[in-house]
Amino acid sequence: MAAKGFLNQLFATEKRLERIEENSIDDIKKEMSKFSDKIDFLKRLLEKVKEPSKKRQVRELLIEEIKNENKGVEYFLGYDSLAEGIEPVYFWLLDFLKSMPPAGRGFEVDKTKEDFEASVGSAFYGDIGSRATRMQEQAMKMLGTINTLIRSIINLIYDLKEFKIRLETYDDLKSPDEEIRKTAELGLKQMWLDNVDIKRGRGAIHSLSQQLNFVTIRDAFLYAANSKQVEKMDLNDRVKRILKPRLEEYSKWKDYSERELRKRFNIERSYLKSQVGALKLYADWTRPYIIAAQKLGMKDFRSPNIVNVFNNMELHLSVFGKKPVRVQDMIDSRELPENAKSDTKYYACVEMEFMFRSVPHSVRQTQSGVQYTQGGRTEVRIRSYVFKEEDLKYLKDQELFEGLELVDEVVGSTLREINDDLQEFIKDEKKEEPKKVKPTPLIKSVYNSAKDLTVPIKDMAETIRDLLRVELSPAYIDEQLKKRAQDTAAAETFTVYDIYKKAHGMLSW
Repeated sequence: MAAKGFLNQLFATEKRLERIEENSIDDIKKEMSKFSDKIDFLKRLLEKVKEPSKKRQVRELLIEEIKNENKGVEYFLGYDSLAEGIEPVYFWLLDFLKSMPPAGRGFEVDKTKEDFEASVGSAFYGDIGSRATRMQEQAMKMLGTINTLIRSIINLIYDLKEFKIRLETYDDLKSPDEEIRKTAELGLKQMWLDNVDIKRGRGAIHSLSQQLNFVTIRDAFLYAANSKQVEKMDLNDRVKRILKPRLEEYSKWKDYSERELRKRFNIERSYLKSQVGALKLYADWTRPYIIAAQKLGMKDFRSPNIVNVFNNMELHLSVFGKKPVRVQDMIDSRELPENAKSDTKYYACVEMEFMFRSVPHSVRQTQSGVQYTQGGRTEVRIRSYVFKEEDLKYLKDQELFEGLELVDEVVGSTLREINDDLQEFIKDEKKEEPKKVKPTPLIKSVYNSAKDLTVPIKDMAETIRDLLRVELSPAYIDEQLKKRAQDTAAAETFTVYDIYKKAHGMLSW
């Protein structure tokens, strides 16, 4: 009964997920509160959602839930100076976090977010808008070329499919099955009658049998294997005189058409490979323009710091550092015994989130454009997290989502539909693997004798090792790894916060 209840609950959850998939992101947030395990719900929903924009929003919700569950300590820094911008604060903290000890903390650092908004009345807004427009125009030109290549690839695929169907008939002529060979021969003869011989007009075999009372000529042509067999058939001389040259002509056409068809098939397949290569090249060229246009696009923070007639901007920037916690390090520090093993990887993580509210106080015109010197208020929030490797994957996916998935949506959505056909026609022919040399009976006998001698030694070693082994449960080891990661992340977060304050003459403890 318990198993039946669990299955019913599982099916009910799956049905609910299918309904939620079509909902708006606000409805998904409301529905999410009904699930006890929100992270599992969002992971399963992410696999089902197909629309790219909604997939990104679901991934953002998932990352937010993962962060909330694994969050540790948090420290705040506020730095207000109209004479300095965010750059000195950002680069000092970035370099200290990623530099190796003793100059830094030795984290692997990635930038995870960079959003900004400028007031519409500012010079910064106009300059960034014009740059974004240029990137968008160039991207649209490249996308026009990509669409042309996709149409060409689709036409080539359908041509190759038709060639393949026709070539299968020629392949059947070499079949060991006599019935298949006869059927293929009849198919080719019918093709020759309909496409080649028909051009003779009233002299074609079809016309002779229908209009000039040569009733037996078509059946005789389909039956006869060659001109010699015509002599043995019960036909009048007029029909034989017509059939002999026609059969010779058909035999030459069969050989020539197969040779030319295979040549045309190989040529078009090579051309398809070149077109796919060109498409990949243009996609690589287009991606930077699309990403640049998106990076230059402004967000709507609805922040009170942005006033339309002011000449200012607001910047949100995040960097994420991670450092693995290894079982071997805990074994070396005698926190775990020597035989401890774990398949789960934990990372001590530090996230630094910057918010910069600027007021430009000088503008300089250069050949490359307008350059602004910004000053204002910088707020930094430094947080500690502990993540498993599988959770970090969602953060990495979100970092790469914008731009890359857009290109994939524009270029890849069509190619995904014809992916099987592409793989069929552009894959290289399989090379025969060299045959393995079989061992001689003498070598095999020596090998088996040596193997039998080592079995008792191996069994004894395993017995001794089993007696000395102290087994630890995987759950205990994972718990110790997670605790070590939490302590490391909290300590490193405080170190970054404390050293920055001391280095800049601020009050610290």
